[in-house]
Amino acid sequence: MTGASPADTAVQGTVAQPEWQQLDRRSIWVAPVQPLAGLLLAGLVAITFRGWDRFGVIEPAIGAAVAIGVFALSAWHWRTTRYRITPTHVEMTSGMLVRKHRSVARDRLRSVDLTSDVVHRLAGLSVVAIGTGRQGGESDDELKLDSVTTEEAERLRRLLLDRGSRAPAVAVADPGGPAEPAPLARFEASWVKLAPLSIMGLVALAVLAGGAAQLARSVGGDEIWRSGPVRGAWDWVVATPILTVVIGGLVGLLVLNAVLSTVLYVLFYGGYTLVRADDGTLRISYGLLTQRSVSIEERRIRGVRMDEPLMLQLGRGARLRVVAAGLGTKDGEGKEKKDSDMLLPTAPAAVAHRVTADVLGTPTSPVGAPMRRHPVAALRILLLQGVSLALVPAAVLLMLALVGLVPHWIWQVLLLLVVPAVVGAWLEYRNLGHARVGEFLVAQGGPAGRHTVAVRTDGIIAWQFRRTVFQRRPRVLTAIAAVAAGKGTQTIKYALQDDVLPVARDCVPGLLDPFLEPDHP
Repeated sequence: MTGASPADTAVQGTVAQPEWQQLDRRSIWVAPVQPLAGLLLAGLVAITFRGWDRFGVIEPAIGAAVAIGVFALSAWHWRTTRYRITPTHVEMTSGMLVRKHRSVARDRLRSVDLTSDVVHRLAGLSVVAIGTGRQGGESDDELKLDSVTTEEAERLRRLLLDRGSRAPAVAVADPGGPAEPAPLARFEASWVKLAPLSIMGLVALAVLAGGAAQLARSVGGDEIWRSGPVRGAWDWVVATPILTVVIGGLVGLLVLNAVLSTVLYVLFYGGYTLVRADDGTLRISYGLLTQRSVSIEERRIRGVRMDEPLMLQLGRGARLRVVAAGLGTKDGEGKEKKDSDMLLPTAPAAVAHRVTADVLGTPTSPVGAPMRRHPVAALRILLLQGVSLALVPAAVLLMLALVGLVPHWIWQVLLLLVVPAVVGAWLEYRNLGHARVGEFLVAQGGPAGRHTVAVRTDGIIAWQFRRTVFQRRPRVLTAIAAVAAGKGTQTIKYALQDDVLPVARDCVPGLLDPFLEPDHP
């Protein structure tokens, strides 16, 4: 780093702009580590299956040239990237052949997130993502500084989230350091027992399988097929009864999922803390290998969402996400930012309710309040929709089978989908509910896992009501509340009209009066 920006100085009646600053010089060798590590891993796998004698002088020379090129590009990126904090804007220039100059007004900033993986932590660096919270690909205004020192990253966060100051960046000595606020929640070892109830391990296995398939195409499938471990596994499958193979495979997947889910849960969320900082923000920090710190302004919080997947309900666990205005879920390249709205990882439901009450400032958790159940007509509608999706394709294939175009067993197999359709409809009906709890509107639903959302009624800006032909006679409505936060809408599905309309009218007084009949309750 070249040091902090100097304070404004008056020069002939004007205010001098702060100097441009560079990223930390250590980013030159930190940035190439990940792509070069992947290249090295691919080379080691190729050598393992094909043998060193299959390679000549060209392959190592190409690898060395690629490594030199990557380091050269990293050095040029460091050399051509600058940033500065002015009293009104955050500016960054970057680009090697095409220069880009990006500027974001400081009063539009919504988030300053810090991320530091293992390599960055060893180098004492952090990646700073400065965003406005706007949604959508190229229009998403986010500046990413990769990389600055950890001290500089913390200083930038304090400076940019301080709404009372618009002075340029100035390093302030603080020998004692600020007192650390008491955490609202902290990672506990007892939470780990809930990790095997997720499918995180299966997702990791799917990713590994996809990577292995891609690697097999690159290295050559014949060499991998002839390797000892693969041949031994195939010989065991051929010599073992099929029922034993299926049962063994399912048990193996369950065990692998439990082990991998536990390991990944600890690596991703170990060290989790939730604190209420003195600058009016909630600060969430987590991660053993890759550490991440997210700040959310409390004045922008509109509510929370509690997710309870079907398996997690068995262990009485839940996850919390925050519903906040200006909290973007995509980065500057349009990619989804993982856990950008996470408030609490998988934890006991009792902890989730306590954290919800603390964050929203309510005596009890609104998402834990009793829900108004939806009518049985909603179950009939869900059954009609689910069973139709299973029966219509089966009926089409039956007609094709009668004329000899397809075999009969296909439509017979599709009939089996009626059973999961009926179970899914019942599970979704069981999850339906809504309530008005003080200043919060609570909506509950979910096709299998249950999610419950509580939003402040003063954050609702519009209502939309939908009713299909099957909903008219039983007087059932789907009500959609437009909220300028989170995903933008909260839905109450298949509620009785006489129940949901008064709730919607009371949430935003006067908004629906012109559209309701005078004698409507």
